[in-house]
Amino acid sequence: MTGDWFCDVRAKRHRGKKFGSDIVQASIRRKKKPKGERERSPWPAEVSTTADEKGTVVSSDSLEGKVTEEAIPEKDKLQEGSNSADPADGKAEDATLENKHLGGEQADTEDAVETAPPLPARDGRELEMEESVLSPVIITVQSDDELDHQQRSAPIMKNSNGLDSHHIPLKTSSSMRSLGSTTLSGSIMSLYSDGDIGSVEVRGCIQFSLQYDSRKKELMILIVQCRDLAEAKKQRSDPYVKTYLLPDKSSLSKRKTRVKKRCLDPLFNETLKYKIEKSDLQSRILNLSVWHHDSLGRNLFLGEVEIEMGSWDWTQTQPVWFNLQPRTPLTSAVQCSRGRLVLSLKFVPAGSEGVGLPPTGELHIWVKEAQNLLPIRTGTIDSFVICYILPDDSKSSRQKTRVIKRSLNPTFNHTMVYDGFRAEDLLEACAEFTLWDQETFSSQQIGGLRLSMGKGSSYSLPVPWMDSTEEEKSVWNTLIQKPNEWVDARLPLRTNLTPRV
Repeated sequence: MTGDWFCDVRAKRHRGKKFGSDIVQASIRRKKKPKGERERSPWPAEVSTTADEKGTVVSSDSLEGKVTEEAIPEKDKLQEGSNSADPADGKAEDATLENKHLGGEQADTEDAVETAPPLPARDGRELEMEESVLSPVIITVQSDDELDHQQRSAPIMKNSNGLDSHHIPLKTSSSMRSLGSTTLSGSIMSLYSDGDIGSVEVRGCIQFSLQYDSRKKELMILIVQCRDLAEAKKQRSDPYVKTYLLPDKSSLSKRKTRVKKRCLDPLFNETLKYKIEKSDLQSRILNLSVWHHDSLGRNLFLGEVEIEMGSWDWTQTQPVWFNLQPRTPLTSAVQCSRGRLVLSLKFVPAGSEGVGLPPTGELHIWVKEAQNLLPIRTGTIDSFVICYILPDDSKSSRQKTRVIKRSLNPTFNHTMVYDGFRAEDLLEACAEFTLWDQETFSSQQIGGLRLSMGKGSSYSLPVPWMDSTEEEKSVWNTLIQKPNEWVDARLPLRTNLTPRV
């Protein structure tokens, strides 16, 4: 119960034996013998060398003689202390010595066990508990020579510093191999990419129909089939159809069908849907393009069709055939516009309304509405307009409309008045209008326009904001030539405004 017997048994069990730590340290320090000499070691195969009590390394040849000389006197003492010695012990000893000279591994093990000092007599209970607690442990030790041999056999590689390093091959998992592979996505060749558009001759036709569901406010495009498509690679094509509602060329405007493998006359029968107001479709252009899907490279352009939604006959509900056309570049207005801004302007010179009225020239601006706005994200816009009369970009020159929430066709109906102008000042000024989408923590610019003479300079100084288009120049020039008259304008909201420095 107290465990005292266990301490006594453990102390007596290891009497006169070498501990495992000494064997391990001696095995690490020793130099490996040739293969022929190693086989004659008297110790078990798992441990090839040992050390004496002083810690010095003992070779296998000297150890063989030492164990033999020490083991025989031990047996003699045991036989003298016991009056009932078995005569078979001598035969077993002779057999053990004979097997030792033959280098047998089994005889070496038995001789090593017999040379251990005997334990005092114990009852059956103590022996049973000792066997369950004290179990022999075999330690396999790898010597320095074996480690050196493995390092010399490994291939030598150069590291990043130019030093030699041994490369140990590792087993790579399939997930790591997949990370190293590079495959191009099918969406790399987008609407405006120029990669392999001209490498395949465009031919064939496409059949589709358009319908608008007023209840769900959805545009439904039924892609029926294609015929006589061009062969993209190796006398085959894997076609699919992709659509955009221009001028929105973002991923939110993209829809596409499934890929049909090895087919020049694919049958799709798929419906692509857009959530959009019917009034917003009037300024949109439907782009349908056919592509060859290449899983390992770039997709190839096979042809396209463009339909202006403002001129489409919505009574036509049956599928219609259209010939596929080569890629044509889009106009700058379609690429850069995100809607239109409707406004009116009037310049009132000083004293034109009576004696001393107004005291200085005034510029009246009436921001009416915005039409067919394209949101940056899906959904609607909480929009407002900001106006500056440049070159004055201070807070005193900044005027802003109210915010119209959740609308792509907001009506502002807001008037602004700037005074202190002369007719010659309009030649050097620029009216900048920007439309913004108000968000919770910030606002994003949707587009803008600049009304000016567009001459690139103001008061003989070059400025980047004097970059009006021809349509914007015409409105500003009409304003100067027709004072006291309202000039109406419906101008596209550009996304390529040159930043002010």
